[in-house]
Amino acid sequence: MAMIVDAFAGKLVERLTNVIEEKAIMVLGVKDELQKLQRRMERITRVLKDAEKKKIQDEIVKGWVNELKDLMYDADDIIDLCMIQGTGLLLQDDHHHTQLAESSAAASTRVRCCNFPLLSCVRSVPFRNEVADKIKSLNDRLTEISEDKDQFNFITSTKSSDAYAMNEPSSRPSSSLAEPDIVGWDIRDATKSLVELLVSPHEQKCRLFAIVGMGGIGKTTLAQQIYNDSKINDHFVLCSWNWVSKSSTLDTDLLKEIITNIGCSYEESKTIAQLQNVLSKVLHGKSLFLVLDDVWDADIWIDLIKNPIQITTTKCRVLITTRDRNTAMRMGAIHIHNVNKLSLDFGWELLCKKVFIDNDVNDMQRLKDIGMQIVEKCDGLPVAIKVIAGVLITKDRNKKEWENVLNSDAWTIASLPKELRGAVYLSYEALPSALKHCFLYCCLIHRDYKLYYETVICEWIAEGFIEANGSASMEDVARGYYMDLVRRSFLQPDPGSVIMWRCTMHDLLRALGIFVIGDESLRGDPQAVQSNSSTIKLRRLVVSSNKENLNIPHFDCLRNLQLWTPPSLDMQMIGSFKKLRILLLGDKIENISDNIGDLIHLRLLGLDYTKICKLPDSVGNLINLQFLLLGGCKSLHILPRSITRLCNLRRLNLQETPLDYVPSGIGKLEHLNYLTGFTLGDTGGDRGEECNLEELQMLKNLSHLCIDKLEKANKSTSVLLNKPCLKYVELHCTPDSGGRNQQQEMDKIVQVFDELSPPPGLEKLVIFNFFGGQYPKWMTSSSISATLPELNGLRLHNCSNCPQLPQLGQLPQLNYLKIDGATALVSIGPEFLGNGELAAKAFLKLEYLILWNMTNWEQWSLISGEEDNEHELSGKLLLFPRLKRINIQNCPKLRALPRGLSQSSIQQLRIAGVHSLSRVSDLPALRELEVADCPRLECVKNLESLHSLKIIDEDNMSLPEWLISYLRQREKPHANQFHLHLNCSAQALKGCLKGHRYWVFLQHVPRLEAYADGGRMYLKYTKEPFSYQTNIDEETTSMYMTQEIFHLYFVTCNCLYCL
Repeated sequence: MAMIVDAFAGKLVERLTNVIEEKAIMVLGVKDELQKLQRRMERITRVLKDAEKKKIQDEIVKGWVNELKDLMYDADDIIDLCMIQGTGLLLQDDHHHTQLAESSAAASTRVRCCNFPLLSCVRSVPFRNEVADKIKSLNDRLTEISEDKDQFNFITSTKSSDAYAMNEPSSRPSSSLAEPDIVGWDIRDATKSLVELLVSPHEQKCRLFAIVGMGGIGKTTLAQQIYNDSKINDHFVLCSWNWVSKSSTLDTDLLKEIITNIGCSYEESKTIAQLQNVLSKVLHGKSLFLVLDDVWDADIWIDLIKNPIQITTTKCRVLITTRDRNTAMRMGAIHIHNVNKLSLDFGWELLCKKVFIDNDVNDMQRLKDIGMQIVEKCDGLPVAIKVIAGVLITKDRNKKEWENVLNSDAWTIASLPKELRGAVYLSYEALPSALKHCFLYCCLIHRDYKLYYETVICEWIAEGFIEANGSASMEDVARGYYMDLVRRSFLQPDPGSVIMWRCTMHDLLRALGIFVIGDESLRGDPQAVQSNSSTIKLRRLVVSSNKENLNIPHFDCLRNLQLWTPPSLDMQMIGSFKKLRILLLGDKIENISDNIGDLIHLRLLGLDYTKICKLPDSVGNLINLQFLLLGGCKSLHILPRSITRLCNLRRLNLQETPLDYVPSGIGKLEHLNYLTGFTLGDTGGDRGEECNLEELQMLKNLSHLCIDKLEKANKSTSVLLNKPCLKYVELHCTPDSGGRNQQQEMDKIVQVFDELSPPPGLEKLVIFNFFGGQYPKWMTSSSISATLPELNGLRLHNCSNCPQLPQLGQLPQLNYLKIDGATALVSIGPEFLGNGELAAKAFLKLEYLILWNMTNWEQWSLISGEEDNEHELSGKLLLFPRLKRINIQNCPKLRALPRGLSQSSIQQLRIAGVHSLSRVSDLPALRELEVADCPRLECVKNLESLHSLKIIDEDNMSLPEWLISYLRQREKPHANQFHLHLNCSAQALKGCLKGHRYWVFLQHVPRLEAYADGGRMYLKYTKEPFSYQTNIDEETTSMYMTQEIFHLYFVTCNCLYCL
């Protein structure tokens, strides 16, 4: 990515200001030169915002900016060097004075002076002179650059160019999904007409349709609407969405993606021929709907995909999106739909939807004239309107602010590629400089990969883009930046990501970012790039290569190196990239060389899921390291003690890494705020080399903590209460392998957990394998609402010895609750709601309730006393008013759901393996019901809002009787949206066919999908408009029924041969 000079300069000035008074700088004697550098940088910073704008159109200005960039990168490195060497000298002096105090004066002084301070000072003189000369050289270069700026007549900024305050509401991910940006009748009409064309019968088995239009006009949005239409799902057994693009990697990757998307495995197949053969087999006898999004080359269809699909499928419809009509015609499209630009009125509607989220009609009317002119400049492109809305949403709602946007020079930058001009570039130009850095960094991430905010924010911090803001940590500020990019439509939340922690980026915005980045960054095979003056200054390299052996050219200026695919790499070369800030290594890496310790500028070292078995001691030299990521390193069992010297470490990820223990001294890492996989050793920390729980007490800034092997703790201690920043805690015991849970051990673990009372600001709590006989006191207290007032997520896994649940209903913010493996639990009663008495209000904010693997659970009631009174009493209570989903799985003894649930707003219910349950009824708000392995279920009724019913029962030869009864009840009032989905046996599926046993009931169902034998047999039926598809004939049914009977016989028979 490209450095944004005004943002980087502002941070460099701030960094210089902070370090000048450090003792480390004093001892080196370079304070005066650094002050000169700081003053000169401060003066030149005032013109850099204008310089950043002008470099797009003026090559001479661009050259001047690039020269300044090089200087600032060098200055950043020099500051690191000064701090490292100065701190080293201070530590030597401290060590010397300590030794002097412990020894006799004269003799000892002679020896120690030779060993430490005098010799160190003498040895440091050449280095001090060298550092001073480098800083002086920087000052001379900056003077020359500063003089050159006068010829450009830059506009001087009157305030800090990077003055950007994070919006408080956006500092955390939202829990609500973004509304779909669909406006106007065009897209709805186009969706309807294209769906009809795609599903209509035709003698031609394979037909290809195309959506054509310029970038950003909405081709992918239309294709998504079609792909998600219920008629497509009804008419095709298999559906696959595949992004192609001209930057796609290998043809084999596309074939693998198609095979994976339709739910199959390509196993060991590697070549095109092998993968085509696999594809042919999995498609045989089935219908397929295939989307190829963003096609640039017609040959991927003609030479790669067409034959295996056309030959083997019973029916295939292919939908492509492309910018080039000729590509569609070469591929043989029988219908081409041209996407039109949005009309002015619909463009205004989309702008209002994004800007006026409060639906303020007065503001809309007052600003409509100017707004319509802005929309007109967006030329009917939805993506342009959305990003310009991201600019307007940051402005005051007055005509002057909107006129400034309308009249901005950024609309008319002629030097940009045509598709990037206008609103797209203006929206980028309107970003605060700090956000520009972050956006451009995201553009380096390949479109095949999602953007995960927990990963991205670490890399932003390591790159130096983020500064703490008052009481907000760097991580909080970075999360705010992430959400601001979402709010401005630069990042698009993944539809399946409820809290927006996973995003994608529109191709047009990515193209803009790549253009702005220029030659500072490279993604691909570095050996394929010609060495020239631009690659010499390469700052960021993301290696993606399929070569068996890889050599990386030596790039002196490289700051960010990411290696994802190389199977064989000489790790010694990594240590030669001395200026690295970020190093991310892929899962094929097996060892780390000792020279890793030479990377003194390194901020982030990512080794997650690598095969390393040892981390070299030299890693302790990386005193600038902020993020050490070692999650999922299955061969790593010991950490070097030297990691306790990483004094700037902020995040240590050890999750899923089987460490024997964490070394003693972690408590010294005062900046640590994220610690996972903190493992107690066999002695619980009593040996000096092992870290104990008490050390955690010193880590005041922790916000995220996961502790493993708590059964090893020898002492109980209160280490969590004094952590006001702590938001997320996981507490793990090792799963019992048998024989451990003696009463003494159970009492001991309860004592340990009693002392681990979390702070009141805790938001997420997870407990794994707690084997005490009762939950900790702080969970069972009647004042739990005061103890955990902010807790919104709770997961209890395998707390197998606790016979009663805490009073969780009184947690005021609880939104998500999962209880898994509570095998000692027999009954859930009013105590679950609170106070052991009749609780008038409980679970006021709970939306998701998951109850799994509670094998002895028999009874669930909300009200004490007779069950007959429960329904009457529950009407007077406020219980579960926001409940959306209940998921109950493998609770074989549960007999009934509580009647009081009828007062809740539950919309989704999934029950699986609830063998004793006999009834599901009286849930008026329920929209989706899924039932699996519930053999005693007899009655399903009074579900007035039910739109979807899914039944999984592949063992029984017939459909369940309760389903027939339910369908009889609903024969007349079937809603058009009602969807019945069956996964059943071959014999039961045969009974669903037209003219067979169950057809008289099923013919009234608006939509039916039925499958058997893992999806190989199917029936798909839609009542209106009529559609009936099946691949079942009498011969097929007889064969599958024989197989089922054979299977059942050998499962149930106990004769000697079968055993």
